[in-house]
Amino acid sequence: MENKLLRINLSKNEISKEEIPEKVYQNYIGGTGFIAYYLYKELEPRIDPLSPKNKIIIAPGPAQNTRIPITGRYAVGAKSPLTGHFLDAHAGGFLGPEIRSAGYDLIIIEGKAEKPVYISVKDEEVKIKEAKHLWGKLFYEIENMIKNEENEPKTRVIGIGPAGENLVTFSCPTADIHHNPGRGGLGAIFGSKNLKAVAVKGSAKSTNGNQEKIDKIRKDILERTNKAKDSGAGMFTYGTSNAVAYANEMSQYPTRNWQSGEYEEYEKLSGVIMDEKYKAIKHPCANCPIGCSSTLDASVFDWTEQEEVARPEYETMAMLGGNCAISDHETIIRANNMCNQLGLDTISCGSAIAMTMEAVEKGLLKGPEFDGLEFGNGEKIFELIEKIAYRKGIGDVLAKGVAQAAEEWGIQDLAIHVKGLPFAAWDPRGRLGLGMSYATAAVGASHLRGWGVTSDVPADKSAIEVMDSLIEQQNYKTLSDCLVVCMFAYVIDSGFAFEDRQNILSALWDRKVSRKEMMEIADKIWITKRLFNINQFDDYKPINHDVLPYRFMNEPLPSGRAKGSKAFISEEDFKKSLKYLYTKRGLDEEGIPKEEEIKKLGIE
Repeated sequence: MENKLLRINLSKNEISKEEIPEKVYQNYIGGTGFIAYYLYKELEPRIDPLSPKNKIIIAPGPAQNTRIPITGRYAVGAKSPLTGHFLDAHAGGFLGPEIRSAGYDLIIIEGKAEKPVYISVKDEEVKIKEAKHLWGKLFYEIENMIKNEENEPKTRVIGIGPAGENLVTFSCPTADIHHNPGRGGLGAIFGSKNLKAVAVKGSAKSTNGNQEKIDKIRKDILERTNKAKDSGAGMFTYGTSNAVAYANEMSQYPTRNWQSGEYEEYEKLSGVIMDEKYKAIKHPCANCPIGCSSTLDASVFDWTEQEEVARPEYETMAMLGGNCAISDHETIIRANNMCNQLGLDTISCGSAIAMTMEAVEKGLLKGPEFDGLEFGNGEKIFELIEKIAYRKGIGDVLAKGVAQAAEEWGIQDLAIHVKGLPFAAWDPRGRLGLGMSYATAAVGASHLRGWGVTSDVPADKSAIEVMDSLIEQQNYKTLSDCLVVCMFAYVIDSGFAFEDRQNILSALWDRKVSRKEMMEIADKIWITKRLFNINQFDDYKPINHDVLPYRFMNEPLPSGRAKGSKAFISEEDFKKSLKYLYTKRGLDEEGIPKEEEIKKLGIE
C-alpha cells in the first residue's frame, strides 16, 4: 500500500496528505476497518450528522488496483443522518481501484464549503472546484459534464442528485453510471457539505505485496470462476436479479411491506424474462471475471434521454417490486433509474413507499395526498419518488426516514427497520438466526454483515444453535469488507473461503498472516464500531437498539416453506441468543464492550 491519506477540509479550503501509521493498517487493514478507526478516533461525540463536524471517508482496500480479481469495490463511511449510528456503505465499479491508482488508500472530507463545489483528484494534483452549474442536476448529467471539464473520459465520478442536495436522510451518491454506496444517507452528508461530487483519475499501478503470490491467487480465482461459469451459475448471466426466485422459494422475498415472504407473481420478475424483453449490456466492475453488473439499452424507453439505464439489482427488484406488489419490469426499471438519478437508496425508498401503501390500505392514513397510494400502483410510485427527492407534501415526511415518518404518522408497527435503517430484502423469518445479524449490526438492518451457515427455518429451533456460526461469518464478512473483496465471490467454484481471505492478506503484506491474527482484527473492528455508536448518544445502551421490528417477532409468515415461522421461536429465545452473542463477543449484559475486552484487543 502507498499508506497515503488525502484529507480535504472544505471549510478552510485546505488539502493535505498524510501517512497512515503502520499500526493502523496492521490493525484495521483498509476499507471498513479504516472507516471504523478514523470515525471513532476523529469524530466528536454526539455531533449532528449534517453538521460540518461529520466526515465523509472514502476507503478502498489493499487489494484494489492489484491483479487480484473480484476487488472492484470500495467503502464510504460517516455518521448516518438517517440513524445517528455508524455507517459504512459499499459499492462496485471503478472508483475504489482508481483512488489507489491515484496513490491514495483513504480520502477524508471534512468541513463545509460556502458554495457548491466538487473535488478533482488527478494523482498528486488535488483541487476544490466551483460547482454552482452542477447543482440541481441529475447524476448522469453531472457525470458527463465533469468528465468533459476534466478532459478525462475515464475519470471516475461519485456524486449526488437533487435528493442529496435536499438532505433526504436516505439519499445516496452514485458512481460509474449506476453503482451506489446506498445505505444510511451518505448523499445528504455530501449535500450538507455543499459537495456535489468527487472526481478521481489515477495513472499508477499498485506495487504492494508479493507479486508472485498475487499472480498465483489471480490464476486460482480465475480458474475457479471459469469452472463455476461452465456449470451454468445464474449470477454470471442474470446478475443478482437471479435471486428473486430463490428468495421467494426460501420464504424470504418481501411482499406488501413484509406481510408475506412469498409474492404470487414473482415469476414475472425473473432475470430470464428481463433479458428476453430488453438488451442487457455488460459492465463488469474493475478486474471482475464474474461480471454480474449490467445496464439496459434505453432506446426502447420513452421516459429517458439516457443511452443506458441500470439493470435493477435483486434488492431493488424486491423492495420496489414485490414489497410494493409490482410485477412489471419496466415500472421497476424506471423507478430504479429515477432513484439513481435523483440519488435515493432503492431499499429505503421501497420500504418507505410500501409502508405508506399498507397504512393507506388499512385506513390508517387518509386524505387527498394519499389517494391512489395502493399496492400495485406504479404511477403513484413514480410520483412519490419525485416527492421524496424534492421534499414535497408527504414526500417531505418520508424524506426524514421510515422510522421517523412512522412515528409522525402513528404507524410504528408498520415501520420495518433496525436502528432506523430499513431492512434489506431478506426476511429473517425464513432463515434461522438471520434476525440476530440484523439486530446486532452497527449500521442497522443490513443484509451484508454475515449470515449463520444454515438454511433451516426458525419455526421450531433455537437460534442459539447457529450463534457461533453467525459470529464467525460476521468476522469473515468484516475481513472481506476490509480487503475489499466483493461478496459475490461466493459464486466461484468451492466458494470464497476464509483461506482465500488469508491468502490474499498474506500476499499483500508479504508475510504469513495467521487465522488468529485475522480474527482478532475482525473482532477489533466489530467492537470499534459498537464503541463509536455508544459515543454518539447520551446514556446509550446497545441492548435497547439490538432489537427487531414488531412484525418479525410477532407475526408469523402466512405461507410457503417457512409458514408459521417468526424470526425467533419466542422472545425468550431471542434474549438467550442475544445474551450468548454478547458473552462470546466480550460484552456486558447491556451490550457494552467490557474494559478487559477493549484492552485485550488493543483498542485505543
